[in-house]
Amino acid sequence: MRVLHVISDTNIGGAGVLLCSLLNNFDRSRVQSSVALPEDSELSPRIRALETPIHPLNVSPDRISYTSISELSRLIRSAQVDLVHTNAALSARVAARFCHVPVLHTRHCCFPPSGILRVPPIRFLSGLCNRALSDHVIATASAAVRDLTALGIPTHRISCIINGSEEARVVSTAEKHAFLSRWGLRESDFMIGIVARLVPCKGHDIFLHAAREAMDRMPEKQFRFLIVGDGEQRAALERLTCELMLTEQVRFLGFQADVAPVWSVLRLNVNCSRGTETSCLALSEGMSAGVPMVVSDYGGNPAMLGENGVAGFLCPAESSTAFADAFCRIAASPLLEAGMRTAAKDRFLSHYTARGMTERVMELYDEILATYKK
Repeated sequence: MRVLHVISDTNIGGAGVLLCSLLNNFDRSRVQSSVALPEDSELSPRIRALETPIHPLNVSPDRISYTSISELSRLIRSAQVDLVHTNAALSARVAARFCHVPVLHTRHCCFPPSGILRVPPIRFLSGLCNRALSDHVIATASAAVRDLTALGIPTHRISCIINGSEEARVVSTAEKHAFLSRWGLRESDFMIGIVARLVPCKGHDIFLHAAREAMDRMPEKQFRFLIVGDGEQRAALERLTCELMLTEQVRFLGFQADVAPVWSVLRLNVNCSRGTETSCLALSEGMSAGVPMVVSDYGGNPAMLGENGVAGFLCPAESSTAFADAFCRIAASPLLEAGMRTAAKDRFLSHYTARGMTERVMELYDEILATYKK
């Protein structure tokens, strides 16, 4: 089957990383992929490295526009596409409909309908539009399934496929020491990290307040807090770090194209999300390296963690005190940490591999095409 993947991202975010994992793991005897994306997208080099054809778009497909629909319609026809798989990309869904090609889209975020979407007539119209523009939807968490059904999409058109990750590569001792030296860290430090875009919904402010509380409770512990990622809140978070007198303990690492060295030194992997989270790739990739988790109870995080206290701890969103409790509890018990490291790796292998996710997606492609041809 010939599948056109359409993504509107110009940066490298979770949707782009997920797409690359799919492209890397597809059985190419079953799925021949190509990707349409904005011509200036930072994803392009990664996709080319996977030997996947790229179709640069002159107009972003993230919103409905006549120019974008026309461009994508020409592409779909010329490439003789069997299925269009979108990440948002509304114009691509409309173009596929014009070309009589089945459409699958993936919903990567998790938030219930709000504002005008809660008004029954608007919800009804939203459901009609969503059903008209997609034959099927992948929800990347059960919480996202609830949101989609609230928007009027019937459950038989939704498949919950949790995001899977490539296993983190093994870092050599020399590379690990070089990383520590670069950032002024020591191997004996108890390093706690958060890997996420620096935007309000990711809860970095909660992370920093929890860091301060943990430092105050265990002043003898050599805590270091690593913030991996970049975004609009960096300056504000750097100011908060100074206000909390954590300048010596916090490292802003910025965007890291290769996070493997980070996983090699982290003792805890933290997610403080208060919005949008479904199945966080930073959590699954950290699990692949055996890093225990401390996560908020928002969206898909509880399902990612599994049984509380086995591979990590679940905390109420917005509660820096609960996060600090978890930090200190694990830092105080090497035995607890060791058990969590084993459980995290086992959970990755049983639930969150990229290969397992890709196999489910390929099965869904087969089902959609079989249904569409009837």
